[in-house]
Amino acid sequence: MNVSVKGTVGFMKILIAPDSFKGTLSAEKAVKIISHAARRVFDDYSFVNMPLADGGEGTAALLTSFLGGRLETVTVEGPFGKPCTAHVGFVDGGRCAIIESSEAIGLPLAGKRANPEKTSSYGVGQMISYATSKGAHKVILTLGGSSTNDCGAGMLSAMGISFVDICGNRFSPVGGTLHRVETVEFNQAFSKYSDVDFTLLCDVKNPLLGPSGCAAVFAAQKGADASGIKRLEDGAVKFDRVIKRVTGTNYAAAEGAGAAGGIAYGAMAFLGAKVASGIDTVLDVYKFAKTARECDLVVTGEGSFDSQSLMGKAVGGVLERLESDTPCVIFCGRYDGTAVPENVSVVPIANGQSDEEAQLNASDNLLRCAEQFFAQWRDR
Repeated sequence: MNVSVKGTVGFMKILIAPDSFKGTLSAEKAVKIISHAARRVFDDYSFVNMPLADGGEGTAALLTSFLGGRLETVTVEGPFGKPCTAHVGFVDGGRCAIIESSEAIGLPLAGKRANPEKTSSYGVGQMISYATSKGAHKVILTLGGSSTNDCGAGMLSAMGISFVDICGNRFSPVGGTLHRVETVEFNQAFSKYSDVDFTLLCDVKNPLLGPSGCAAVFAAQKGADASGIKRLEDGAVKFDRVIKRVTGTNYAAAEGAGAAGGIAYGAMAFLGAKVASGIDTVLDVYKFAKTARECDLVVTGEGSFDSQSLMGKAVGGVLERLESDTPCVIFCGRYDGTAVPENVSVVPIANGQSDEEAQLNASDNLLRCAEQFFAQWRDR
């Protein structure tokens, strides 16, 4: 392994702050492996463990735990309406709820049937309803890893919004039926959300529509074919036209509106939700910058480090907050050669392995490469 090791001699403290290696290692697991490798190499060095998430899977649990909150279990509808178990985090004495949308509508829940024309975000609305019924006046909703492309219509249906077709029939739209929406009715149940503050944490900046929109960029990952992507786009265009007329809002082009299949769009238009960077919020809560300044080496990582990593993802957020003289290493499953600052080293841990081999051997690969890097660092 050819690694460029940078830094000064005699460091005493290491910050270990990886994201998950999607599909293989959780952030917590990655922290344990890297910490274990460091302990094998160093005798008297201290470590700060800081597993990261950027608004996607794991964000709610990490924030709830770090803030000393509690997780409550709730049964909601999954992507196809089948009951599933989700968790709602409560912090600040229960006044603030942290909800992870993927717990109800994550792509793994859709499985082999994944199809964003048929999946619904209804379960997310049920989680929000549960949180507010328990007294939460602020909701932090983390977006990422969704199986849906319904512009949040399912979520809003569960919260008391009625969508009406040309025949006057009320229904809960999915991605493939958004084009049927002709008007919207606000039920009494929806009024309780008027005094709730909504913040959306996401790791993408995509708008709702167009070549950078949620259908064009993400629907294929969720099971849509080319014709399905066009139908989803056309449906979202029609839906946006109706929502503009009914609400007087105009959020289709807003940064992040396309997050989680357009859930962000629906939340902006109907709930007055504000979008925040998931990783920035997590790093603020952790007081990352202050901790990093006190450390002599920062270790981070993710499944694939590429140009997208620098656009709102966890590793990109870490790099943005590092001082230029703080050495950093990025462990990653794959690396596309994206340029990094002089103080940063990139260590691909799966070179020469197929995707299947890399996933199977992820733990061993990370442990081996971390040990090798730390040994070189120690002996520099």
